[in-house]
Amino acid sequence: MSAAEDGQRFDYVHHLQLDKLLTAMRPVSGHPEEHLFVTVHHALEIWFKHILFDLGRIVTLLDADDLHQANWLMRRIGEILKLAEAHWTVLETMSAADFAEFRGQLTGASGLQSRQFRQVEVMIGLCETAGEAYCARTEKLWPGLIAEYPRTLRGAFFDVYKRHGLSLLDVYRDRWTHHALFQLAENAFEIDRRFQSWRHNHILMVRRQIGIRARGTGGTFFKDYLAATTAYYFFPELFEFRNDLTVAAGGEVMPGEA
Repeated sequence: MSAAEDGQRFDYVHHLQLDKLLTAMRPVSGHPEEHLFVTVHHALEIWFKHILFDLGRIVTLLDADDLHQANWLMRRIGEILKLAEAHWTVLETMSAADFAEFRGQLTGASGLQSRQFRQVEVMIGLCETAGEAYCARTEKLWPGLIAEYPRTLRGAFFDVYKRHGLSLLDVYRDRWTHHALFQLAENAFEIDRRFQSWRHNHILMVRRQIGIRARGTGGTFFKDYLAATTAYYFFPELFEFRNDLTVAAGGEVMPGEA
């Protein structure tokens, strides 16, 4: 039903549902810095929602070989991730002393409980590269989530290359002839790189706020969970094959993975 049909005037407040959005904050401590803490996480969840929306479009576009539109949207995701990373520097304007004064009242609330963030990881394809422990932990926390996304961005990405009968090395060495495929790989790399940067800066923020040996509000220690996430890659092939580029150009690389 449209706004006109239900008798409401279609305006900015109605369109953005600001009556709901701006009354969603539920502080638990009374500490003034909790407002920033909640605001940052609200903003991140809204961006996760949009990333999920665009990922669904991208997978469909890749399966249809519409590489131009898929590339446009993948570049957007890279920009969103860059913006998401900047939220940590804003959160760091809250001192560790301030956070310590209300952290104990969060009673187990943790970013580890963000279903949307895990959906983003699964939809891009982390279950295909991170190993059984990651998949088991995801299934334990959110039963059925992995099965919701049998078609991942990673799977759709590599199927495009298979259909075109080209390897990454082929495309990069003849990138102006196969520019759409070249751009696809660059955009996928950027998404992965931005996630890596986001994870590293998240870790630095956590170390700044609570220390490296502290137990998180979600119940895990830094080295048990957060540090391990820096080994996660959606497209490890896009990092590894750069060694092949170096060798093909006459350079030298160490044996094994970097």
